[in-house]
Amino acid sequence: MGVTIDLSAIRKNKRRIETLGRPVFAVVKNNAYNLGMEPVVTTLYDEGVCHFMVTTLEEAIEVRTHAEKARVLVMNPVYTWQHVHAHDFDVAIGSYEWLVSQREHLRGVRLHLKLDVGMNRFGAKTFEEALQIVAFCQDEGLNLVGLCTHFPLADADNAEVEHSVQVERFADWSTRLMERHTFELIHAANSAATLQDDSRLHHCTHVRVGIFLYGYSSVEPVEWLVPAFHWETEVVAVHDIEAGAHVGYGTGYTAETKERIAVLPVGYGDGLMRARRHLPVHIDGKAYPFVSNIFMSHSFIKVDEDVQIGDQVTLYGIETKIDDVTRIGYANNSEQLCARSWRVPHRFEGGIVCTPPINQNV
Repeated sequence: MGVTIDLSAIRKNKRRIETLGRPVFAVVKNNAYNLGMEPVVTTLYDEGVCHFMVTTLEEAIEVRTHAEKARVLVMNPVYTWQHVHAHDFDVAIGSYEWLVSQREHLRGVRLHLKLDVGMNRFGAKTFEEALQIVAFCQDEGLNLVGLCTHFPLADADNAEVEHSVQVERFADWSTRLMERHTFELIHAANSAATLQDDSRLHHCTHVRVGIFLYGYSSVEPVEWLVPAFHWETEVVAVHDIEAGAHVGYGTGYTAETKERIAVLPVGYGDGLMRARRHLPVHIDGKAYPFVSNIFMSHSFIKVDEDVQIGDQVTLYGIETKIDDVTRIGYANNSEQLCARSWRVPHRFEGGIVCTPPINQNV
């Protein structure tokens, strides 16, 4: 019982993504979407991925441990430089002000200019600021190798028009910047945008994907994606209760008739989000609904006479996937993956077996 990470699924997803026409720039932030940095990076590096994106310097150091010769891009603004120079990391430019303030540390660092087309997080917010950045790098002899953005609405419902505006903005700015500077790497298409094969992004050298690598799509279903994440638990108690009896804390659920209730030894303390209760679990392929809330250490399902103590219960698998919970509007894919605690037993299949830190909890 516990979580199984299928590394062969990650291999298959990577290969299928690259059939779309560009090499993968793998997003492995937050412990590789909480699937385990070491096994995921090792698997992708073995598959030929040579560009990885992370959020923090600490993550970059971990990637470097498992991918010695890969390019590792840090997206958060960097203010301490020892590890950047020691490990030859790439660094994103968060703004013109940041660039000027850090000028004394940037000699020899591979820099990526990020264009802010609507996220309002990091990056040049106007074309004029982007021009300032390019000119500064050229005047200072800095190593400006990359050009990128992040589309904030690529996976949002009813956002096609705004997303198209963002793509057009990036296409316009990047095309004009390319007339002034030669970029080794241009990456903009996240997982959702990768599917669209927008001709305005054909100048990009890589697709920068995250959630697709792990087998999930927050937009329309993608039949060829192979889920890498499976979670099973077991029935630890079964109760036959009378009409009017309550289940769990408080009176959030009251039986209307005689019912058979099974107790599962997992809850939100293990990262099983309360949003998960809106879809059933499965025992021997048969669906059983949650009742009451999901609590810190336990949850409850309504079962029949077939269910007994010790039966295996599939929380996430083939019948109910992370995508399914996402599409009913209660939680997104990344949120469900990152909520899970590493105190749950984990095993890895289909690749190089690695041992994750037992106390890791994202």
